[in-house]
Amino acid sequence: MKGVYAGSFDPPTKGHLDIITRASALLDELVVLIGVNSAKTGSYPPTRRQLWLEEACAHLPNVKIMAAEGLTVENARALHADVLIRSLRNDADFDPEASIAWLNAGLKEGMETLFLIGKPEYAWISSTSVRELLKYGQSIEKLVPENVFKSLQPELYLQSKSPAAKSAPFISNENSDKTKEENE
Repeated sequence: MKGVYAGSFDPPTKGHLDIITRASALLDELVVLIGVNSAKTGSYPPTRRQLWLEEACAHLPNVKIMAAEGLTVENARALHADVLIRSLRNDADFDPEASIAWLNAGLKEGMETLFLIGKPEYAWISSTSVRELLKYGQSIEKLVPENVFKSLQPELYLQSKSPAAKSAPFISNENSDKTKEENE
């Protein structure tokens, strides 16, 4: 069975990667489709998001990453997919996701939507929250795959890999060079 998991992935999060990993275990093939919305400008170009996802999913041989414009269900049909994959982080996601599933089912008979419930540790993570933390210079290490963290916050990534960083708290970009004693 072939599935399509579509989203903006702007940027990809650990929650996205969890759904991709779990869906790929259920399917013969999974296409992760980066939706390009002509009415919206993403924070990161689709080519960058595709590269991040390709790097993060390199260990999943049955996963293909691509970007596409248009309706997800039409792209899924063109890719000969059997099912659409959607994720639910919490109960607030259910109503809008169910509406989209019903709409997609009405556009193409037989195109089912398979919902995967996000793991509790990722329920609070969204691309929007990642962008907000970046805006204020806060670490996104716990929210995104390692390659995305390394790309967006290279200085913090390097600090997180040093032995001294394990004992020193991160406050912000401006005072991240301070020692633990200076921050207390």
